[in-house]
Amino acid sequence: MTYRIKRVAHLTGINPATLRAWERRYGLVAPDRTGSGYRLYTDEDVAMLSRIKALVDEGLTIGEAITRVRRGSEPLPADGTGPSVREARARMLEALLAFDRRGALEAYDSISNLPPVRRVEEVLLPLVREVGDLWGCAEIGVAEEHFASAIIREKLAGIMEDLDTGTARGPEAVCVGLAGERHEFGLMGICINLATRGWRVLYLGVDLPMDEIQRVVQSRRPALLCTSVVNQMGTVEFRRLVRELRDMAPPETEIVIGGPGLPDSTAVAEVAGVHVAEELVGLVHASA
Repeated sequence: MTYRIKRVAHLTGINPATLRAWERRYGLVAPDRTGSGYRLYTDEDVAMLSRIKALVDEGLTIGEAITRVRRGSEPLPADGTGPSVREARARMLEALLAFDRRGALEAYDSISNLPPVRRVEEVLLPLVREVGDLWGCAEIGVAEEHFASAIIREKLAGIMEDLDTGTARGPEAVCVGLAGERHEFGLMGICINLATRGWRVLYLGVDLPMDEIQRVVQSRRPALLCTSVVNQMGTVEFRRLVRELRDMAPPETEIVIGGPGLPDSTAVAEVAGVHVAEELVGLVHASA
């Protein structure tokens, strides 16, 4: 998704003259250009600018705000962190399957220095998949799956609380699971991902009726509506869902749909403002 400078100014609260000055002075963003020379900003640009604007509003200088945002987005040094993450995840899985809460928490605490997105994408969500695969192969029972899921959800919810996901001053994203959907871990991961990029996130949980989703998005008119489809859905049913979401959301609201329940062939390219991919995290990276 791309935006011209007038739309970016509306979303971020930064006037166009200031945006141009920041580009010249700090090399903050490098928007592409149309054939006519108009700037084209990505959603990632918008989120970063919104975060910087929020920090400036809190009293930081523009230089301090830029430094803080850039440091927050830099990867950790390549100092053996990768193997330690894998080791911590393995230790945490072993403890979870043994109903060892203390061991699981100690393993998680060993990677508490990682940025929230890395904890989610490299530890917690992979654990969800590993536990699900083990349960699907009947290598563990329902009790182990429930115990592990409860602790993983606790950690995801804790990250969301620490980030205070609903208070940022950036553009708003509504994240919600549709009626009948009970799996929320991927959706919680998206909330965390968006919040760390300056979005103000309204998380509505899962299994919400469509009329309630419509009521909220019509009243709040968010910039983004994210949902995850885990229950398997046929092509015809999915196309009907895409059309229903597009029709009930305000025209300025972009819609992102992902998850393992998507049909093999979605063919929704003709629906403007709707973005679809099985990997919801990757899709948000590209379009939010």
